[in-house]
Amino acid sequence: MTRIVSTCFLVEGVVDDADTRKALQALFEIFAEHGLGQATFEISPGGPTRLWIKHKDSVRPTQELIAAALARAGDYRVIAG
Repeated sequence: MTRIVSTCFLVEGVVDDADTRKALQALFEIFAEHGLGQATFEISPGGPTRLWIKHKDSVRPTQELIAAALARAGDYRVIAG
């Protein structure tokens, strides 16, 4: 049986619903190719936004992969993974 886990990245620049939609679209474009599942953002006013990605435990999203996808969407940066 496949086990589903989550990975969290801290992100700067995603601060509202419009940013979330743009960033999610860029992420979804790479998810199938890299075996990733769902993503959600938790926006924290005054702090970094958390990006949660669900995926199989046999697949690990890298900070570089996620950072590149977010950068294509706008002025969004991964600051920690």
